[in-house]
Amino acid sequence: MFCLALLSSGFPARRALAQAQPSLELGLLPNLGARTLVAQYRPMREYLEHSLGRSVQLSTAPHWSAFHLRALAYEYDLMVTAIHLARLAQLDRNYQPLVQMMPDIECLLVCAAARPLDSVADLRGRTLVLSNPQSLVAVRGLHWLAEQGLQQERDFRLARRRNDDSAATALVRGDAVAALVSSGEFLATPEPLRMQLQVVSRFARVPGFVVMASPRLETQTAQAARAALLAFDGRSALGQSFFRQTGLQGMRVLPDGQMEAMDPLVASTRALLQEAP
Repeated sequence: MFCLALLSSGFPARRALAQAQPSLELGLLPNLGARTLVAQYRPMREYLEHSLGRSVQLSTAPHWSAFHLRALAYEYDLMVTAIHLARLAQLDRNYQPLVQMMPDIECLLVCAAARPLDSVADLRGRTLVLSNPQSLVAVRGLHWLAEQGLQQERDFRLARRRNDDSAATALVRGDAVAALVSSGEFLATPEPLRMQLQVVSRFARVPGFVVMASPRLETQTAQAARAALLAFDGRSALGQSFFRQTGLQGMRVLPDGQMEAMDPLVASTRALLQEAP
């Protein structure tokens, strides 16, 4: 297990209760580097510990496929994941959606400010970098480029990087001319790198990440986690820290039919998860 952050330094009453109950495992989809994820989700972890009276442990995986396999093996009590992966976990292992993060995810095409693109057509014959090839941003972005008459491998080359930091580095270094990233990934890019990038296009929005509960988690705990997350907002110091770092604005109950709307992507998502990372 790729474990990250453990017990918080506060909440003595919570620590006393935690001695009598096992820790909850909160899995985080590795859409960002591990250190960035730990920093971003520390406030939410501490908030859940305080609200649920149990220790919460954060963990992730080296890549998206490994994370999803661990979810299928019930290694996570709760997990934060992309909605198309959440739908697979719901269909295959009966994970249940608790809340969705707001707002929806903005899909960006970015380039190095020192080498700006005049138009999307400037990608022709050059290299596009993807941070997370299995993300909805990448899937939607490649479809969008196809609508512009640009097909991967025929019109441009694809380079893959493990996280947003390396994608930004690839652009600044000149290894690629553009990248497909989410607004959250762009925000999480270290400021010295981010200041050297510019947004070429904000071409789409896709549904936000979902917090899922394992079917092995006690129903009472899952319900308490849902209620706590729905109440998690910027009125507390922990909420302010979490939403400032992530660029998120809150949590909501998923709209009716949103999980089922991912069904047309089920087959392609399964295929993407089987590709080498």
